[in-house]
Amino acid sequence: MSQFVKSGEAAPTAGTYVEVGHGGGKVKDGQRVEVQQGDKLPELKAYTVTITHKGEEKKKDRQHVWMLDK
Repeated sequence: MSQFVKSGEAAPTAGTYVEVGHGGGKVKDGQRVEVQQGDKLPELKAYTVTITHKGEEKKKDRQHVWMLDK
């Protein structure tokens, strides 16, 4: 299973990292970066989602993460 790395953290291994959703799903027009082991991964923009359940609205802050490409 692939390991997720938050933006701004050091890359655990060298390779190509791709931007994925906070749960690991694909991101439309996601970024790809080549990094060496120990390099910091670029920052990803945070966003807010609104969830409506049983008439109640909740706002949640989310942020994409990096995942090592195969």
